[in-house]
Amino acid sequence: MKLRKIIDNFTATGLAIVVHVAVLGILIMSFDWTSPNAPSGSKVEPVQAVVVDESQVTEEIEQIKKREEKKRKQEEKRTRVLERDAKKAREQRKEEEKRLSELQRQLADEKRKHDDSARKQRDEAAKSLAEVKRQRAEELEEIEKLKRAESDMEKRRISDEAALAVLAAQHKALAEEKRKIEDAKNRAQAERKRVEDQTRKATEARKAEQKRVAAVAAAAAAKTAADKKKKDEAEKKRKAEEQRKKQEEAKRKAEAERKKAEAEERRKQEEADLREQMALEQAQLDAQRARILNRQLAEYIGQIQAKVARNWIRPPGSPKGLKCTIKVAQIPGGQVVDVTITRSSGNVAFDRSVENAVLGSSPLPEPKDPSLFDREIKFEFDPED
Repeated sequence: MKLRKIIDNFTATGLAIVVHVAVLGILIMSFDWTSPNAPSGSKVEPVQAVVVDESQVTEEIEQIKKREEKKRKQEEKRTRVLERDAKKAREQRKEEEKRLSELQRQLADEKRKHDDSARKQRDEAAKSLAEVKRQRAEELEEIEKLKRAESDMEKRRISDEAALAVLAAQHKALAEEKRKIEDAKNRAQAERKRVEDQTRKATEARKAEQKRVAAVAAAAAAKTAADKKKKDEAEKKRKAEEQRKKQEEAKRKAEAERKKAEAEERRKQEEADLREQMALEQAQLDAQRARILNRQLAEYIGQIQAKVARNWIRPPGSPKGLKCTIKVAQIPGGQVVDVTITRSSGNVAFDRSVENAVLGSSPLPEPKDPSLFDREIKFEFDPED
């Protein structure tokens, strides 16, 4: 609407300018340009005036109006197209936001499922893999679906590796905490040594005081009998002071021993708490690592089953519902060196077709984690699962 208003204002202004220019042209052409001071005898050239037909001017204005009207309509049409495109873009954006919200919800559901128990994850992975194998045996499109499933497995593996990295970082943090506790233990030992030094210095001071008192007593014994009373009073005062100092020393020593015992008890309790916490977190770390390895092992076996299923050709006339258990011997790199049917399906042609499918799948897929590689792998082949 704002654009349309601008176009209307421009049209009115343009028409006004055109009309003024036309009137100005008429005035100029009709003006008498003959000089009043020209000599009477000179030859006067006639002025070739052009008379502007008012109808022609009106027609020209009408044509301008029509062109402006046409241009205005074109602008209105373009504006409507732009508004329609903008509306369509808003609708597409809403649809995209809705799809993104749905995708976020799906991601949240996937994360919740990821936190389920290892048994449930293995069962769900086995069912999903069995469905993919059956669909791959029926239609070519299901092969693409299995590839997408394998891509999802890769993403989950990357996520698991990230989780392992986080757990490793937590383990490192625990080691740092242990180091801090060791530092605290060293500080406690330093504090205990300081208290012992203070006790030793107090003992030395007491002994020095005893020596000084003994010297005073020896000097007092040499005095005259007249000073005996004074000496007895001084001795009594000295003994009282000595007794007081002994009591204070015993009190300081008892307080130092109490602080030392409290520091030692705190240190022992902190060490016990740290050992308990480290044991708990180590158990959690081991359980998490075991869950991840179990899921990766299930994915690894599933990839082998999927490849064998892709290379398997059903023997003519073999009934449905047949399955068998296979033991595969392989070497590093996935090269198959031996195939053994440990539990037969009861149909020799079916068993031979499965053996050929395993041999034709060599080299077998390698696990993402090299520690999962095993020279002997045992799994059940069920094309109907």
